[in-house]
Amino acid sequence: MEILELIRFVEIANAKTLQSAATNLHTTPGALSKSLKKLESSLGILLFDRVGKQLVLNENGKRLLPQAIKILDLKDNVKAMLTPTSPVFNCRISAPAILQYRWIGIIGATARDIQIEYETDFELTALEKVKKGVIDIALTTQLIQPHLNEDLEMVTIGELTLNLAVGKTHPLAGKRSVTSAELVNYPFAVPNTSPFCGELRGLSCDGWSSSSLKRETKWIVNDYAALCELVKCGLAVAYLPDYMIEAWQLIQLKVALNLKNNTEQVCLIYRRHAPAWIKALAREVKPIS
Repeated sequence: MEILELIRFVEIANAKTLQSAATNLHTTPGALSKSLKKLESSLGILLFDRVGKQLVLNENGKRLLPQAIKILDLKDNVKAMLTPTSPVFNCRISAPAILQYRWIGIIGATARDIQIEYETDFELTALEKVKKGVIDIALTTQLIQPHLNEDLEMVTIGELTLNLAVGKTHPLAGKRSVTSAELVNYPFAVPNTSPFCGELRGLSCDGWSSSSLKRETKWIVNDYAALCELVKCGLAVAYLPDYMIEAWQLIQLKVALNLKNNTEQVCLIYRRHAPAWIKALAREVKPIS
């Protein structure tokens, strides 16, 4: 068993076809096929089942995949330690867009001599990519914690709070505190999909805490930049992340008797056997209050 064979095995497992894996690895399907056969021969087992044109991991392959990822992580760790000069590391991070908006700059300021490559995914997809070795770090909320396994570590780096906001020209902008009864007199812009997990959760997923009062929903928008624009123009009330309210120079409303907790912890998740520089990057990101 050779390192190259494990690298190619992991890529085939994630890409599910030899053609896609070959494209990603800049080689040919024939070369990958030979490498896979060599690996299976050395282990004395088959690792994939053919389902149509796809290669799907069988039980043997599923057992090998996490172990192969650990070996490749350890290989990268040793290489980093023994490199005589300061190398340029490439860190792959996946996160929902709403989290990237704030933490992309924070992580970037911490990542000295590290090239960062971002992918936009909802939390479960980002987590699965970490498990499969496709990315190095997932940026998520702590809500993802039940889906972690013993091969993953989580570091909390701050929190996100959804607050009610209006634009400077909105009639409520000058009020120090408003009640739910006052809010229902003005149109809202709301998402119907969770910005974290991507699930369709209806018009109450934004933070509205009053089940007894029906508000006017004039706009259904899942893009938070578009929500901010509607609010900034004075057209709508919306629940927005605290850092977006600040960045867009909006007015945060204080709501009397708003008891619902709209704060989520924000975390970085990485593999337990990841190279030391990945762990160091995750732990050096300063928490944001």
